[in-house]
Amino acid sequence: MFIEGKQVGTRVTLEMIYDEVKRVNKRLSLIEDAIEEVIVKGLPEVTVSKEEKEEIRRSIQEMKKGDCVTLEELKSA
Repeated sequence: MFIEGKQVGTRVTLEMIYDEVKRVNKRLSLIEDAIEEVIVKGLPEVTVSKEEKEEIRRSIQEMKKGDCVTLEELKSA
């Protein structure tokens, strides 16, 4: 078994698992940020009000936290 490039025996501690999960979360966050940057750079430039910018920022934060609804929920609303 390998964890972060180190071979270990069959004994894996909870701390080792926790550390690996933290590293994966960090990498995932970096990937999400990169994807967001690519999407934003690909959008045409438009004039956006301060209120619209704030709404976009809030929406991105909600998505990162997982605050969302399904398409089915929207259809039944």
